[in-house]
Amino acid sequence: MKKHIITAGCSFTNCGKSWPYHIKEHNVYNVGAVGAGNGYISRAAIWKCENLLKKGIPPEEISLIIMWSGIDRFEVLSSKESPLHKDYISGDKNRWWLSNYNHFIKEEDSVWLKSSIPDMDWENKAVVNLMSQYWKYFYSVEESFLKTLEYILRVQHYCEVRNIKYKMCCWQNIFNQYSFKVPNGWAYENQEIFAQEIWIMTWRDGGHWEPDRVWPEDLDQKISKDTPLLRDVYPQTTHLWDMIDFDKFWFYEDDQVEYGGLAEWVVLGEKHNMGMQHDPAHPSEDSHKQFANDVILKWEMFKGA
Repeated sequence: MKKHIITAGCSFTNCGKSWPYHIKEHNVYNVGAVGAGNGYISRAAIWKCENLLKKGIPPEEISLIIMWSGIDRFEVLSSKESPLHKDYISGDKNRWWLSNYNHFIKEEDSVWLKSSIPDMDWENKAVVNLMSQYWKYFYSVEESFLKTLEYILRVQHYCEVRNIKYKMCCWQNIFNQYSFKVPNGWAYENQEIFAQEIWIMTWRDGGHWEPDRVWPEDLDQKISKDTPLLRDVYPQTTHLWDMIDFDKFWFYEDDQVEYGGLAEWVVLGEKHNMGMQHDPAHPSEDSHKQFANDVILKWEMFKGA
């Protein structure tokens, strides 16, 4: 019997033929969005679950898979009530900085503005100026991590109340304060940076491709287990961490990584290069396909399908 599978995440979930595309034998509803943060991801996932329930699909036939994104990302809801709303939604056809998981709402009325990574140069100066104020004056890792834990708990509670099967994972390790040296050929090469910043380096380096612009070959420099969990760095978050059902998570694990995600599975586990010539910041289609077949489709929710 075909299942109804909802997938939610950032560009690691919805960019080209990502892993949801390769879940072939079921009805897949992908509400992932390029540049999405975890607040947007949680809202999109819950909205789509409710959408299917209202169509009369029984909860036992619905499963939700979430791939959480970087804790740094956030969104701002802009509506036609804002004096700058028309400026925010103007631009070329793609307008990657805009997203509405509820496709029945027109952008002219209400839409989410995405920050993506710090200093993201969206082709809309009004949005860039808005986001830069937040990064400069309000951003903190502690609050971002706390909010991500709240978003995880929001979805966890919702699925338990609605009796919807769910599984969670991450685009990469978002729980450890771990780092590695920037490889040769990248901007800021040989500097020690936090892992979540590797994507910033990709874009800030102009996005051009060089043969050695993949994750470091000397992966023993990559640290995870030997660096603190963010829950220990920020005691304000410990009570939230303790409420999360980590049995519902999939993590890539090896001698170095305990809370790894898709990125670590690709590079550390399968020894694939990260990305292709035109896109060095994301897994290749072949990596996505293998991840779907070797990891996702072996989860309990797909047994008996």
